Amino acid sequence: MSYVTALPPGSNRPLVSRRQPQPDAIARGKSVNQATYDARMDAGVTMDGGAAMDACLQPLDNSGCDIDLRQLRHHTKNTLQRILGLIAAAPGLGDTPAGVKIMHDLEHRIGLSAAISDALFGLIDAPASIGERLRRLAGAMVDMMRDTDQMIRIGVSVRGCCPAALRETVLRSAHELIGNAVKHGMKRRPNGRIAVRLVTDDDCTILSVLDNGWGFSGTPRLGEGLALARGFAAMHGGTLSLDGRDGTVATMELPH
Repeated sequence: MSYVTALPPGSNRPLVSRRQPQPDAIARGKSVNQATYDARMDAGVTMDGGAAMDACLQPLDNSGCDIDLRQLRHHTKNTLQRILGLIAAAPGLGDTPAGVKIMHDLEHRIGLSAAISDALFGLIDAPASIGERLRRLAGAMVDMMRDTDQMIRIGVSVRGCCPAALRETVLRSAHELIGNAVKHGMKRRPNGRIAVRLVTDDDCTILSVLDNGWGFSGTPRLGEGLALARGFAAMHGGTLSLDGRDGTVATMELPH
């Protein structure tokens, strides 16, 4: 099990890099969805912030993009909710030491949001190995969604070779399940642990996300995060199960 260290607050590294238009993206092997999204991002460079966001979130003609856009919206919504909550907690932003601290935290979380998008979709850098992308995603998700004074440790282990056709599903499902673990399992808890395990054998790949948080009894409410994860599993004939008796264990099984 390896543990992920998040980026330090107040980093001066650039948060995003602008990309040059790449009209031959599809010819060079990108998916239609990815190339279309990249083109919109490139077009958004010349727009104001609201117009650029609107352009990115408009539905595409291809109905197969629906689940892609739902996850993009869900990730964006979670990030903006967190940012708005931080701003509301510190009136007079910038006028006090507390305000300055919040500004640094905002910058840090925006950078983490860019790192999460990159781990999921390869928006900034060429995709790394599945293990490295999963570790980057896990560390950035926890650091972005935790409370400022929370201490949450997350470990990631990978065993076996996940088939290429399942890697995007694994990453995008992990995004939702880790987010649920922090948002719900660790809510108002001062500290906690999350473990992410990816195991591949001859005929199945299993993704597990375990936390030592509150757990649940009965049937958990099906929010957008779980609905997305179940949708990703269903695309490959897989299943998602939850056990909330001792913390929460989410297990996704994807047949080969």
